[in-house]
Amino acid sequence: MSEATPQFIGEYEDVPVDPKGRLIVPSACRKALPMGVTTFVIAQWFDGCLAGFDPKGWQRVLGKLQTLDGGQKQSRQLIRSVAGRAVEARIDRQGRVLIPRKLLDRAGITDRATINGAVDRIELWNPERYADYMDEADQKLEEIAEEMDIL
Repeated sequence: MSEATPQFIGEYEDVPVDPKGRLIVPSACRKALPMGVTTFVIAQWFDGCLAGFDPKGWQRVLGKLQTLDGGQKQSRQLIRSVAGRAVEARIDRQGRVLIPRKLLDRAGITDRATINGAVDRIELWNPERYADYMDEADQKLEEIAEEMDIL
């Protein structure tokens, strides 16, 4: 992919996480990155997962966070949880990224992960948590699509 905004799709199960916190980013996700980009910003995300953004995608997230009212406690909490805990993770020659154990622990990720392409980001999940979340979502899929006028 070139200068275009990455579009991450697909579901990758049983991705090994080594004791140092390194995991292999699926090749399809690496190929979706703009030419020359070799990093993801990994942040605590919603629904109990971590999210990995390309640098421009992360700038969009930061832009949204900057519009929040810093005088409100909820805004400060969101900014601290998302931006304050984020790390830049370089993709090494083997296609791996190193994620601090503290972040992995927050998502309940130990020795295996599920990676989900979520259009503008990849999501890193504890496999059991992901399966439970998707089972619940699948039961409501048509209802959600109709409410959002997707169908």
